[in-house]
Amino acid sequence: MDGQNGAHTPIDADTRRSAWLFALYRVFVAAVLLLLGLFPDTPLGLHAVAPQFYVVIATAYLAFALAAAGFARRCTRNPNTTSLSRIALIGGAGDGIGLIGLLLVSGGVGTGIGLLLVPALVAAVLLSGARFALSLAAIASLALLLAETVSALLLLHPGESAITQAGLLGATLFAAGLLARHFARRAGETRAQVERQEADLANLAELNAQIIARMGAGVIAVDPDGYIRSINEAARRLLPPRPGRHLTSLSPSVARVIREWQRSGRPSTSQQLPGDRDQPALRIRLAPLGDRGDQGTLLILEDAAELQRQAQASKLQALGRLTASIAHEIRNPLGAISHSAQLLGESPDLAPHDQRLLDIINNQSKRVNELISNVLSLSRRDTGERERLNLQETLDRFAEEFCGALQLPRSTLHARVEPGDSEIQFDRSQLNQILWNLCTNARIHGGHDEPDSPPIVLRGGAGQVARVVSLDVIDAGPGISTEQEKDLFEPFVSGRSGGTGLGLYISRMLCENNGASLEYIRTPTGGCFRILFAPLEDESPKEQGA
Repeated sequence: MDGQNGAHTPIDADTRRSAWLFALYRVFVAAVLLLLGLFPDTPLGLHAVAPQFYVVIATAYLAFALAAAGFARRCTRNPNTTSLSRIALIGGAGDGIGLIGLLLVSGGVGTGIGLLLVPALVAAVLLSGARFALSLAAIASLALLLAETVSALLLLHPGESAITQAGLLGATLFAAGLLARHFARRAGETRAQVERQEADLANLAELNAQIIARMGAGVIAVDPDGYIRSINEAARRLLPPRPGRHLTSLSPSVARVIREWQRSGRPSTSQQLPGDRDQPALRIRLAPLGDRGDQGTLLILEDAAELQRQAQASKLQALGRLTASIAHEIRNPLGAISHSAQLLGESPDLAPHDQRLLDIINNQSKRVNELISNVLSLSRRDTGERERLNLQETLDRFAEEFCGALQLPRSTLHARVEPGDSEIQFDRSQLNQILWNLCTNARIHGGHDEPDSPPIVLRGGAGQVARVVSLDVIDAGPGISTEQEKDLFEPFVSGRSGGTGLGLYISRMLCENNGASLEYIRTPTGGCFRILFAPLEDESPKEQGA
């Protein structure tokens, strides 16, 4: 109500509609009272004691009712009105003056006109928000008693006075005013509580929308027919940029996953969706909206590659903590062993058998030290300093370094890049370490350590695979079995005796550190390792869109 919400609070639609309906009721009552006075000889006519005054007052009351209805109609059409309580009080005053005036000239309380004060008082109290409820009831009661007294003294015979009935009607007005005030206050409190709850719900909805919009995971809500009800920015980045509000038009593969899940009748579940040229590999979590999914489906999309990177980062942190805690304890005695072995090797009286044992000590000490260094390099891995490199020149320089360090013929390593001006952005030292690990594996597992073995081939270039610069490291070996392939890039898993199992793991982590990827690709003759480099920064899709 207006009195409860403040003088400047807009009135709700229900209250404005109620004011309009009561205004129509007032017009109807005024018109009926005028007709009763104009045709007193009809069966329903009213024989007023002062018929001329009755018609004048009834006409004035009808004019007031029409004017009040016009104001109420204007308030009904204006949602920002704040003057409804004033209109209600003015209307109540007009009802009181008009009805008591008619009661005065019509013959007193016995005519029944005084009963019409009850709904008029209740309406004035309710529409004004319980303002001046008791005052209105008191004024109406006093006016009623005064009118009855005047009517009895001036217009009626003394024996026909109905003061008792007027007193009872006044008590009725008081009771009606009190009840109306109680209901008006309860209605105001209820409305204020509803408005607070609506504000809380609106704030909560806005908060949820802000949280969902800023989530790293994609969130999509679809209705039972597959139409998208809500989608955040992360989901739009993961799915193809296609128009349409139906999930099938946006991503047919995701829509197919939902249909299969709905047919299975399973509760919330998580599924893997392979990537293609339009969207990356996704992990999709599905949950029903509503008790049985009758409200639709909620999808949470996550980039499978990003999840894998997070898992690798977690594994890397565990390795770093483990290595940091034991590296010092291992390297101190390892250094003492290596130093003692060096001093022992300088002895002129060392027998050949002892020299062989000494070589084993040195080799195993170096191997343990290399293992610690590799794991420490993972825990200290930084982002590197990427620079723009010509791939052909970089591979030629690496081939010279690799063959020179191992005293191999230059023909052992063959590098071919097409087109020759293909460029990449990579940390030079980290790319050198990756190539060194891959070529070392090719020599060990690909049979390239024999004098007449074919060369290791480094073949790459721009646009040959997935429209980016790629590089394949190809050996002449038989390839890797399916069982070995699933753990190929896991740390501490090696296919040869004495291997640490960290070379390929470190290589993949360094590729990801530079925005690239490293995968094992099966070929008809065996297999190869493929590096897919990230697009150059000035050619990235984001910058092109900008």
